[in-house]
Formats: sequence, C-alpha cells, structure tokens
Amino acid sequence: MANSKKKEPRMITGVLLLTLAGMAEKILGVIFKIPLAGYLGSVGMGYFNSAYSIFTTFYTVAVTGLPVATTIMVSRSRAKGRVLEVKRIFRVSVTMFLTIGVLGSAIMYFGAEFIANLIDKNNNSPYCIQAIAPILLLICVSSSIRGFFQGHKNMMPSAVSEFLDALGKCALGILLAWYAYTKGYSTEVSAAAAILGVVMGHLFGMGFLIITKCVSKPDYSSLGVELDEMNSDSAGSICKKMLTIAFPVTLGSLALGLTSTIDTFTIMRALGTEEGMGLYGDYTTLAAPLYRLPHALIVPISTSLTPMLASAISSGNRENAKSTLFSAFKMAAILSIPCSIGMGVLARPVISLLFSGSYSAQIIRNTAPFLSILSVGTFLMAMLTVSSSVLQSYGKQNLPVISMTCGTVVKLILNIVLVSGIGFIGAPIATTASYFVMVALNFIFAIKHTDLSARIFKAFLPPLIAMLCCVPATVGSFLLFARILPSERLATVLSVLITAVLYTAALFLTRAFSKEDIMMLPKGKKIYNFLVRKKLMK
Repeated sequence: MANSKKKEPRMITGVLLLTLAGMAEKILGVIFKIPLAGYLGSVGMGYFNSAYSIFTTFYTVAVTGLPVATTIMVSRSRAKGRVLEVKRIFRVSVTMFLTIGVLGSAIMYFGAEFIANLIDKNNNSPYCIQAIAPILLLICVSSSIRGFFQGHKNMMPSAVSEFLDALGKCALGILLAWYAYTKGYSTEVSAAAAILGVVMGHLFGMGFLIITKCVSKPDYSSLGVELDEMNSDSAGSICKKMLTIAFPVTLGSLALGLTSTIDTFTIMRALGTEEGMGLYGDYTTLAAPLYRLPHALIVPISTSLTPMLASAISSGNRENAKSTLFSAFKMAAILSIPCSIGMGVLARPVISLLFSGSYSAQIIRNTAPFLSILSVGTFLMAMLTVSSSVLQSYGKQNLPVISMTCGTVVKLILNIVLVSGIGFIGAPIATTASYFVMVALNFIFAIKHTDLSARIFKAFLPPLIAMLCCVPATVGSFLLFARILPSERLATVLSVLITAVLYTAALFLTRAFSKEDIMMLPKGKKIYNFLVRKKLMK
C-alpha cells in the first residue's frame, strides 16, 4: 500500500509540467504579437484583438466548464477504482464537446456580421470573426481529451499540446500575416489572415492529443483499491452530473471572461471612430496581455489542484486536503506577488523591452500607466483562479458564479462611468476593482464551506515582505544600468535578473519554504539536504 502511494503523481510535478508549457505559450504569444503589430498597426491589432475577445467569450461558454467537470468526475471515479465508469465519462464528454463545438463554430461564422456590428457599425472585423470560428471545434476536441488525462493526474499530454498549439499559431499566424501584408491586402483582411494562422496552429496540439489518447493506457495500479470494471452510472446520469458541475463553472468563467468583452463594447461605444480602434488596439496589445502573462504560472497550480483535491475529498482524507490547499495558495502567492509588484514599478521599461521596435516611445509612455494599474490584478487573478478551483473541487461550483457575477457588474458600471468621465484610464481601474470584489467573495465562501481557514493569509506574508524588500534594488539597479549602459532593454533585463536572485534569497530568509514544500518537489530529499548543507534551511 505504501509503495503504491509513492507512485501517485505529486501535485508539484503536474504544476512544473504545466508551468513550463504555460510559460512557453505566453512567451510565444508575446513574440507572436510583436511582428504582428508591425504588419497590422494599431488599427489592424484593434480588429485582431476585438475578434479574439469575442472568440474568448464563445470559447468560455463552449469549453470551460466541461473540462473541469470531466477532470473532477474522472478523478472521483478513478479514486474509487470504477474503471468502466471512467471510460463512460470520457465517451459522454466527447459527445457533448463535439456538439458544442459544432454549434459554437456555426454561430460565430454565420453570425459574424451581427456580432461585429454590435461592437461598431463601421467595423470591418466580420472577416476576423469568421476566420476564428473553426477554432472552437478544434479546442472542444482537445479539451475533452485534456480533461480525461488531467482526471488521471497526468499533465504531460496537456502540457505538450499547449506548447504545440502556441508554437503552431505563432509560426503560422506570423507567416500568413506577413504574406497578406506583402501582397498589399487591406488591414482587416491581413488581420483575418493572422487569425486563420492561429486556427491552423491549433491542429498541431489537437493531433498530438488524439494520437496520445489512442496509444496510451491509463495505469490504475497505484490506487491501492479494488478495481470495479463491471459497474457504472448510466450515460444519462453521467451527463446530468457533468452538466451540474459544468454549468455553474461555465457561468463563473463567462463572467470573468466578460471583463475583456466589456472593454471591447464600452470603450468602442464611448470613443468610436478609427482613432478609438487604434487606442483600443494599443491598450489590448501592449498592456492587457502583459498583466495576464504571469497567469501562465498560476493556471498549472489550479489545474493540478483540482484532481488532487477531488481525489482527497472523495477518499475522506481531510488532512491531505488541508495541506494541498495551503501548498497551492503558497505557490500561487510566491509566483504572483513578485510579478505583480515588479510589473507595476517597471511598467514602461517592460513594455519598451518587448514593443519598442513596433511602437513609438510616446505610445509606450502613454500605455505604461495602464499596465501599472493592471499589475495589481495579476495577484488578484492568481487568487481568484486558485480559490475558484478549491470551491469547485468541494462541490461548491455555484459560489464562484456569485463572486464573478458581482465582479462583472462592478466592471460594467465602472467602465461606463469612468471611461466616459476620465478616459481610457478608467478601463484598467474598473478591471482591478472587479477582480478585488471577486477575490474577496471567493475567500469568504472558501473559508466558510471548505477546509480553507483564515490562517491561509499567513502564506502571503513571506513573499510579500520578500518582494517589498527587493523593490528599492529593482528600481535602483534599473536607473543605474539605464545611465551607464547603451541599451535600456539590457538595463531592464539585468534589473529583472537581479530582482529574481534577491527575491529568491529573501524567500529563504523569511522562511517562506518549509521542509514539506521542498519534499514535494521531484528529487525533493536531495534538494532539501543540499539546502541544509548550504544553511538555507534548518
């Protein structure tokens, strides 16, 4: 029994795999937009991003809830050894995904002109919306398989497919945008060509998942329970349970996704004209993607947390559930706090580092305050993601819907009032305020209804203190290097590297890591012994 438990995947292993894939995906996403901005310009990026934000909303409706439901249900049935039921859950999941994918793609393609007119009556982005429509079907197929593997605590297929998705869309998106640009096509057609490359890129990830599912066989030997290959709930019962989990998760995610869609509609309605589209393009290309960039470090935590927590709850192991909760929030805080504070104080240099070749210094300077405000949302988004996964794992998936609906209402009201009153700066202020409302409500619900306790806030203090101590060094090193080095980009990179080293050292000084945290790592015993020898831990 003890040996079998050792074979069970650790949460940290899944986190590391998905983190590497997520980082690669986000980095490739930024790399993708740098030359794309040069080919399309501010207006073309406005078309591209407006269509992409509409797709994000449809994508959330189509596939966000079902992967979570599939993961939770597969994890619970697997923990009980119900092999036949696991197989039936997957078949039901695939059927539902395919249905939703076909319907979603059809609605986006045939309703493209109507959707575009809702944004702006003079908008030429129907081409972009039609170009991106097929991606829903591709992602639906991929999501069903990812949910199956994640329910088995196997994050490798998801990680590899995410990387292939990102690599494919980056290469093909840039290639098709360059082709349309060099052939002299209009801005809106060039933007649609770039989006078509994104769609084609997702074929790589989907193909890998299909092949992996066909050739791999799940391993149930590590469960330590008697396998049941004869009994299973009916397909109808499984479908009902899946919808019961998926529907509120989808509603909650839809509310969260609507924050960017609200920007699309309210900003364009308030500012209008091609100039407004250009401003929107600058904001959604330079500021919005960067504050979401660190989220790639957090999603793996919530993704790995869900099956681990669902399995612990299903088996009645509350102590394991409590330790898993604390570790997840601690990891999220350690990763998100330095990103949030660092991006806030170095907003202009960070934007300049990535986009100075495609945008003027004036545009970068004007956009930097937006990123400084949004950077607060980086930490809040991390806490929202992890706390939502906790509530979903405990069967309280209805509660994040309430949190995110309240936050979305706050976002809508503040956007209407602030964008019209004080201009573009109102949009990031409204976004940050909405995240704060969502996080506050989620924590209240989690402390009341799960094994999460108020002591969880102690997990945030060491990384917060460590990063605040590093801020003077961050700002001082940048100002110094900017004066003595010929390149501000190099000064930014060196400042970030110095901050990373100091922050890591400060984490050990503030005792942010415990022995249990280190032991969760692959080769954790060897790492812990090394740290003890170096007197970094006791």
